[in-house]
Formats: sequence, structure tokens, C-alpha cells
Amino acid sequence: MSQAFQDRILNEFLPTFCASRSYSVDGFKKDWNKVSEADATDFLRAFSVGLVEHHGRGLYRAKRSYAGEQFFWQGLKRKSPRPITLWVEPIITVAVLARLHFELGWPKELLGTQTRPAWAFDVATYLSTDAKLEYIACEVKKTSAEIGKLLELMDRFGKDPLAAPVARKELNAFRKVKALRSHRPRFFWAVGPGRSGHAFRVEYSEEDVIVLHEIQDLGDLSRPQG
Repeated sequence: MSQAFQDRILNEFLPTFCASRSYSVDGFKKDWNKVSEADATDFLRAFSVGLVEHHGRGLYRAKRSYAGEQFFWQGLKRKSPRPITLWVEPIITVAVLARLHFELGWPKELLGTQTRPAWAFDVATYLSTDAKLEYIACEVKKTSAEIGKLLELMDRFGKDPLAAPVARKELNAFRKVKALRSHRPRFFWAVGPGRSGHAFRVEYSEEDVIVLHEIQDLGDLSRPQG
């Protein structure tokens, strides 16, 4: 793990988070291996140009965000000092913003996190500052296995408009498909750790069938010109 990432966590993000909640920084577990080098680098790149900014209580927002991101998870309250660990998904979420900006040409005014309704997607792009519907909808998971399971369930729910979740673990995928049907983004991007993941062009039918067509070139996610 880069020293730059560790320094920013220890000297900026952790003290800000702990001070806002009256936690001791001594409870932080330095589990750096939870975050890949690539995600750490992209995370810092996002801050280098102000893609996300602090909005109080250790929460950080992009321009089009509907909720803040926090980078730590707190453990049991009864333990002293209260255990604090890195929260991987929000770190990857910010890293995705950097990739969209630096590599795919999306300006910060058109980037957001935690979409409405119900924070259906972790990251989104919009075609204009007043657009309400997402152009790219993105879901972040902390492991590649979670990405695989999510896509398996989304494929099932997408192809069968009458299908419904039968177990709690299916609810997340069901909500993603429901949000796709409602907002109809052109692309869906499932992102895991270390820049892993899969991007799809989303096909919609009049019968509410959704088919995800995987794309091999992330350049397809670039901001449209003109």
C-alpha cells in the first residue's frame, strides 16, 4: 500500500471521522491489505481535483450525490476504544469517480453517488447538470465473487419481469433491476476491487425485459460528444 494513501488516511480522513463522532483514533485497525493499490491510487486522484468534498461529520460528496460517503466502519460500541476499520466499498466508489473523470471524460459536475430513489446505484453519470436520469449506473462490491452473484441475479430478474426475490440476499439485485426499469440508463457498470468488474449496454423491451450486453472496451462509457 502506498505511503501517500496511508498518510492521507491517518492524518486527514481518520481524525476528521473520529472527531465528528467523539471516537478515539487509537481504535483504528491498520488493515491496509483490504484496499488494492490501484483503488488507493484512484481514490487519491479523485481528491486531487476535488471530485469529492467534505460536507461534515466525515462524509464526502460528489457534485451530483444524494448521500455522503464515509470511509470507515465502526465496530461494537461497548468496546473501548471503539474498533474502526477501512470501509472498502466507499473507497472503491470514489476510485470509480476518478476513472470516469480522468479516463472517460466526465466532468465533476456530471458525477454523483448514491442515486435516488433509495440510493439504488453507488455511482452515476448524467448528461447535463439538470438531468434527473442516469446515463451510466454503477454498483460497487468489495469482492469479485459478490459481483458475480449480483450479475447472476440481475440477469434472472431482468429477463423475467414477473420474478420476485424469495430470499433477503436477492433483494439488492432485484432493486437494481427495478431501478434500471424505472430510469433506463444506457449503461450498467459493476465494479469490484482492483479495477475489476464488468460493463454492459442495457437493452430494454416494451415488455419490461432487460438484457445486459457486456462491452469489452470501457471507452464505450466515455462522455458522449456533441
